[in-house]
Amino acid sequence: MKKSKKSQKGVTSKDKNKGMGKEKEREKKSSSLESGSYNYKMFSFFNRKFKINEVEPPSDVNKAFSLFIDDGSTHMTAEQLRRFMSVHQCEVSTRLEDAQNIIEQVVNRRHHITKFARHTLNIEDFFYFLLSDDLNGPIRTQVHHDMSAPLSHYFIYTGHNSYLTGNQLSSDCSEVPIIKALQNGVRVIELDLWPSKDEILVLHGRTLTTPVSFIQCLTSIKEYAFVSSPYPVIITLEDHLTPELQAKAADMITQTFETMLYYPESDLTEFPSPESLKYRIMISTKPPKEYLEVRSKDASEDESSPKDDSDASESDQEDEDFKSLQAGVSGYKRLITIHAGKPKGSLKTALKEVTDQGYGKSLWLMHGMFRANGGCGYLIKPDILTRSADELFDPKATLLPVQKTLKIYIVGVPADEAKKKTKIIEDDWCPVWDEEFSFPLTVPELALLRIEVREYDMSEKDDFGGQTCLPVPELRTGFRSVPLHDKKGVKHKNVRLLMRGNPMSKQTYRVCFCFRRRFRVAVSEAPEEIKRVFEQYSEHGMMSIDGLHRFLVEFQKEDKATREDAQKIVDSVKHFHRKGLNLEGFFKYLFGDINPPLASLGVHHDMNAPLSHYFIHTGHNSYLTGNQLSSDCSDVPIINALKRGVRVIELDIWPNSTKDNVDVLHGRTLTTPVELIKCLKSIKEYAFVASEYPVVITLEDHLTPDLQAKVAEMVTQTFGDTLFSPGSECLKEFPSPESLKGRIIISTKPPKEYLEAKEVKENENDLERVKASDEEAWGKEVPDLLKDDYKNDLGEEDEEDPDDDGDKPQHALAAEYKRLIAIHAGKPKGGLEECLKVDPNKVRRLSMSEQQLEKAAITHGKEIVRFTQRNILRVYPRGTRVDSSNYNPLIGWMHGAQMVAFNMQGYGRSLWLMHGMFKANGGCGYLKKPDFLLNTKEVFDPNVKLPVKKILKVTMYMGEGWYYDFHHTHFDAYSPPDFYARVGIAGVPFDSVMKKTKTLEDNWVPCWNEEFEFRLTVPELALLRVEVHEYDMSEKDDFGGQTCLPISELRSGIRAVPLNSRKGKKYSSVKLLMRFEFVDP
Repeated sequence: MKKSKKSQKGVTSKDKNKGMGKEKEREKKSSSLESGSYNYKMFSFFNRKFKINEVEPPSDVNKAFSLFIDDGSTHMTAEQLRRFMSVHQCEVSTRLEDAQNIIEQVVNRRHHITKFARHTLNIEDFFYFLLSDDLNGPIRTQVHHDMSAPLSHYFIYTGHNSYLTGNQLSSDCSEVPIIKALQNGVRVIELDLWPSKDEILVLHGRTLTTPVSFIQCLTSIKEYAFVSSPYPVIITLEDHLTPELQAKAADMITQTFETMLYYPESDLTEFPSPESLKYRIMISTKPPKEYLEVRSKDASEDESSPKDDSDASESDQEDEDFKSLQAGVSGYKRLITIHAGKPKGSLKTALKEVTDQGYGKSLWLMHGMFRANGGCGYLIKPDILTRSADELFDPKATLLPVQKTLKIYIVGVPADEAKKKTKIIEDDWCPVWDEEFSFPLTVPELALLRIEVREYDMSEKDDFGGQTCLPVPELRTGFRSVPLHDKKGVKHKNVRLLMRGNPMSKQTYRVCFCFRRRFRVAVSEAPEEIKRVFEQYSEHGMMSIDGLHRFLVEFQKEDKATREDAQKIVDSVKHFHRKGLNLEGFFKYLFGDINPPLASLGVHHDMNAPLSHYFIHTGHNSYLTGNQLSSDCSDVPIINALKRGVRVIELDIWPNSTKDNVDVLHGRTLTTPVELIKCLKSIKEYAFVASEYPVVITLEDHLTPDLQAKVAEMVTQTFGDTLFSPGSECLKEFPSPESLKGRIIISTKPPKEYLEAKEVKENENDLERVKASDEEAWGKEVPDLLKDDYKNDLGEEDEEDPDDDGDKPQHALAAEYKRLIAIHAGKPKGGLEECLKVDPNKVRRLSMSEQQLEKAAITHGKEIVRFTQRNILRVYPRGTRVDSSNYNPLIGWMHGAQMVAFNMQGYGRSLWLMHGMFKANGGCGYLKKPDFLLNTKEVFDPNVKLPVKKILKVTMYMGEGWYYDFHHTHFDAYSPPDFYARVGIAGVPFDSVMKKTKTLEDNWVPCWNEEFEFRLTVPELALLRVEVHEYDMSEKDDFGGQTCLPISELRSGIRAVPLNSRKGKKYSSVKLLMRFEFVDP
């Protein structure tokens, strides 16, 4: 029969107080433990002795240990432990040195061996490892979510009334709860600000709580903000201050946080990302308004009241005070990054907050949720919460399909919540339950695993024994040590559970309601050819430093490699053997970031030639956030383009609605404008973050002369000495990128009168609003040149050269504007022949649409190349690309066009080519044109087929990383993915081709081992295209990654090739192992 808690604990406590002293009690307890038993006093005259059970490995642990060791052996080697981690624990990236490190730590801890001598684990050591939560924890401990999305894409660890030490009515206010919250990873701190004469206090208003000073809270936040996470801290202010104290609060905040404080120059159109705000502090509150207790009168009342002279002087003083007050309040307003408040109407949703100074099951859930992503306080929202409006997630839906089964409390959406309970194990300090639970999950992304341990009491409420909550998306498969916490969330020192789970298994798929299909976990292993290469340069299974050096020089063609370089590779691999590499270490080096496909040469082209000798990374309508007809205009796309290395920014400038200022927008569309000054300030701030070479701003000008003069003033004041302005005359030759480092250049047509009443006649072709096909959106290969005769239509530049206008007074009004123009745009009168004439006394810029260039190239290909040897040609997308798609850039580059303008906010195959091209020359945004495009004696003809100059052999070995970066049903709901790769060349028409590997079924780590050969006539303009897709029999194949690499900088040998998403963002883990070999024809 179960003993009564009262009979055990009540009598024992009484007996302790009455009987033996503390010293005797300790001696008795010690002797009882040494004898392997523990005494419980039942009555004053009767003791009951219980045996203390030793912690022994459960049967499942014994079976797992036996499964991975050799027959007849009692010890597990490092290689066997690595296989256990890869196969049983599903940690397929575990290396041999990782397993050796685990063995070293376990042996040192259990046997107190300071010098590592033993390389194996017995069953007790193995069990100790499984129970060590620091070596074998249940969830990942590093930040691994994408931290570059806007703040609105994240769940943020948020506190409520963060200054309270206890209840909401009568507890003390203090900075101590704030410090504790920050130490626990909370990222949002709430402060209620109230006035006290001329001081600012933090307290819960209209209650009995005792206050704490505002400056004390700010100082504590500054000191502890980033002790647990580098990601931004948001301070939400509930403001009950007068305007005078708001100004004082602004001073306190500014002086306390200084450069840590983040506040934008104007209202945000999109929240910045946590990554961009590392170690920054932000303020969030409602914009200030006049405090209700301050005397308020309408201006009209003030003016109507009679005043004598003394009143007038007092009024003047009041006006001065009011102006000072306004300045202070505006300073307070300027600090607000995240504006709070709600529009009129009912409140549909609310931010979930937690009172961190309390405790209970709700707070346990909050703690568990934010253990994810390394405990940094920011969790990227699952895709189901960021879908488009037509696919919005319904939290109340109960008929969702089961996505995963978790083998135990579950908390999540209502359809997933469930509670289950183990049997009760009596009289045992080391309970062994050996029970399994299964939970079908419809929304595993939002599920938390709840675990509680309680001690059964027949007569009273069960005692609490520990708890934890774990985010299901981050649970790791296999045996795991799960530490428990107390009611307040403090981790117990020794209390833990050994559990085995199969959450989110990427190798088990539900085929129907009653059947599951299981696939063997694929482990990344070196292909046979890699093994042969290793054997060639190694001895007795070990590649020495000299052997690795020979491999680098002979096989990888790294002629300048030294023994020191080989030693650095060995050191970087962090292998157990420091004097060389075994096969696994060699394979890790080949597949690592230390072995990229492109040479890390930095800027290595000659940068002293004129600008016309370079391809320049160029944007089109750089201010648009989306399509060309109805998207918002913003400075954010401009910032993103500059961060990526774009060097030419295009701005369309128009008068605002009141015609007294200048806006940037796509004219005659539904796009919303952005102020020009905002764009200019963003360009100034971000112009040289990715490259020190010049930024060109091309202006499409629709302004009156007075606004042109205003633009000239804006540009001059914003850029100051960084602005390059040679004067009003055209340049005779463009300066070099080297001479223009850190400079801003303006390019536009010289000013002329703005014709308000003139209806601009659109090209009929541009009026056709046809939606680009899927193939166009992804980007075609170089298209066949059109056979139609060239039509004299140059779109954006079809007005006459303004220098021929006779209205001289209008020019005089905008003389300052004209003086800023460094690269003059426009075209002379006449047809195509006149446009392409080369003037030996001046240089200029000419613009053509993609269609116009294609037509002109049929009959004037060589003339276009000759024109671009001294002048600049800009190519822009045709007007029908309203979806912001792009054309194939090779049509421009093969004719020498320097500015091939692209919609950088779009994505697809064409933009991938642009990204790939400008990876060359250190990503500086300027690429020296090949010599054949600059040869003035023998002008290159793009229409003539040339002999093969180089043969590129590409071997596609294998790929890995999808297992980590994608959901297990992303590609196929019923089995692992069926990957195939496409490899090809984008270049001149005679070089362009795409080839395809075989499809490998049901494999997360595909090994193709196929070789392709490409014969290149113009390798200088060629790009290697690589795409991976997942074959789908019934639908369109799924996308698995892509990259484009400039052939001119491709390194010979075996290389690790990282893949990118559709939008050009590099995946965390997905990469290919490939070999590149150049052969003369």
